[in-house]
Amino acid sequence: MRILYDHQVFSLQDAGGASRYFYELVRHLTTAPDVQTEVFLGMNSTVYPFRELSSPNTRVTSFGGRLRPGGQRYVVNEVLGNSIAPFLGRMDVYHPTHCRSMPLVRARRVVATHHDCTQERYPKEFRHADEVVRAKRTLYACADAIICVSESCRKDLLEFYAVDPAKTCVIHHGLRQLPRCLAAAAMLREKLRRDYVLYVGSRAPYENFNGLLKAFRETGLQESLDLLVLGGGALTPEEAALAAELELHENIISIPRVSDELLGEAYAAARLFVCPSLWEGFGLSPLEAMDAGCPVLASNTSSIPEVCQDAPFYFDPKDQASFASALLHAVNDEEARREAVARGRKVAAQYTWKRCGEETLELYRECL
Repeated sequence: MRILYDHQVFSLQDAGGASRYFYELVRHLTTAPDVQTEVFLGMNSTVYPFRELSSPNTRVTSFGGRLRPGGQRYVVNEVLGNSIAPFLGRMDVYHPTHCRSMPLVRARRVVATHHDCTQERYPKEFRHADEVVRAKRTLYACADAIICVSESCRKDLLEFYAVDPAKTCVIHHGLRQLPRCLAAAAMLREKLRRDYVLYVGSRAPYENFNGLLKAFRETGLQESLDLLVLGGGALTPEEAALAAELELHENIISIPRVSDELLGEAYAAARLFVCPSLWEGFGLSPLEAMDAGCPVLASNTSSIPEVCQDAPFYFDPKDQASFASALLHAVNDEEARREAVARGRKVAAQYTWKRCGEETLELYRECL
């Protein structure tokens, strides 16, 4: 079986849940002796070590460049990918990594992954929401199978798109224990003055980062804790202005780009990890925190209760009073925190990339 993964998500981001998902799928396929995998990353600076996956059965086409993640790099890689595609021959399965398919790829079957409907639910928060929705509609219409990363995600797909439910299936993401590193731990100690609450990833409006800032200030936790913000780029001028207005500017430590090693150390040492998002297709970060033994405070919406089950402290993200009350409880109730950590480890252990890879490869075979 020949499988192709394209450049799309790696042109648009250097790190993130979707990038990790495809890296882990490729890593699993290297263990399948009857599978030949083509990975066209093109120009990229992904944090995931794809080159280490190269083998006689796995070819990774990847090279560096000065272009930052975004539209320009995407266009360059799209041109390069379509130039190379005719010479790759016919694939058995083409699995695009984002919402379009490269037109010159020849494949017997197309498998798509649906991650979430945030752009459909919050179109005003995205510059190109209409364009993305049109692209998804086209891709899903021609796809032979659509993987949904949670049952909540599948319900969203069927709500927004005229898709035959028979060609959808739910395959949860997996989880791999993040590495620990003494150098990364030392870096964190240099940046941090005291214990901290942790936030990780994108800060798009639907992620409700501003709600976290307000709850942090309302509880008075800034008197004893800092707020560590990892990934998602530097704070925007608007975020910095809100932090200043709330008198939190000295309490926020932002590290715009992080390695897995730094992330692993940050989870392990945090007083609490907070996932305040209004909507998630899966929610990998809470699982990573739970796996590292960190208590989690999460919103009670979308896929998060499905995936994280009874492990986190929950709150209503549309109710600021609920947020502040739950935040105080999660930080201060030691017995509840210990119980949350124990539950979290058990839940996190249920998710493995091996299982995700096996179920995905089984789907590929069923499609042929």
